[in-house]
Amino acid sequence: MIIITKYDDIAKIKNKAIIPYIECLVSDILKTYSLNCSFETVGGIFFLESEKDFNNYKGFGLSSPLCEDRFEWIEEIGNGYSDGCIVINNDFAINIIGKTEFFNKGVSENEYDKHS
Repeated sequence: MIIITKYDDIAKIKNKAIIPYIECLVSDILKTYSLNCSFETVGGIFFLESEKDFNNYKGFGLSSPLCEDRFEWIEEIGNGYSDGCIVINNDFAINIIGKTEFFNKGVSENEYDKHS
């Protein structure tokens, strides 16, 4: 998992196809909140490198597993990736970006666990 809270963190991402989307997201966050270089005070972007990262909810600062009702929205963003947003409170939100298959499998598994 790569935690992105500033432009420099984007360089850690190996898949170049997803970088333009993340650059735009970082730029929008910085502009919206009138921040210069880091936005960790208002949230973060978590780029998932593997399927097991999806279930590392404590790494996102959350206290329970990711399931569909935790997300404000999940959308496919292209190149086989999805972006899900979790609003923590009025002043803090996180985006979780990973392969769409991570969301499809992870959300459905955690939904099942939640109702078992």
